Amino acid sequence: MENLERLKGRILDEAREKADRILDAADERCAEIQREAEAKSDEIRKRAVERARANAREEERRAEIMRSLDVRNAMLRAKGDAVDKLMAEIPATIRALPDEEYLGIMKRMLINAAPAGQVELVVALPDRGRIGSDFVKEAASELAAAGKQTKLKLSTETADLTGGFILRASTVEVDCSLDSLLALCEDELAPLVAEALFGRS
Repeated sequence: MENLERLKGRILDEAREKADRILDAADERCAEIQREAEAKSDEIRKRAVERARANAREEERRAEIMRSLDVRNAMLRAKGDAVDKLMAEIPATIRALPDEEYLGIMKRMLINAAPAGQVELVVALPDRGRIGSDFVKEAASELAAAGKQTKLKLSTETADLTGGFILRASTVEVDCSLDSLLALCEDELAPLVAEALFGRS
């Protein structure tokens, strides 16, 4: 009976030792899993922070590009507005020239644009006091000297123009107004105006 009790005690001791080893191993494995999970969690957190920082840098870079584009576009709009404003003032500036210069420009336009045949000169209302019968005589004389078969006549009508005139023949009408002259030269003139205002870019 005593042997049986000793045997039972030894079996219980071994079972307890085995259980303790199993529990120790389980504790160790739990601790290992915990360490791995923490390491993995730290890695995930670190990657997430790096991604967030990279995204923030990219957003900042894009925002800076957009700000730069906005500033550039605003500058271009302002420059375009300044050029447009100055271009719109050109007819009045030409009209403000002394008579000799202004009439010289008008005469060159007339001689270059005059069609052959009977031509009526319809003057812009603001130019009626400047472009009269003397101008027509001089222009007719220069047309004849240039070999053009144009018979020029001053119309009693006036045209609703900022300046210049219209040449009216039986089959054609030529607009020699300051506005049409400006429109015709706008593509060449606008870059020159921009350069005069802002220098070469």
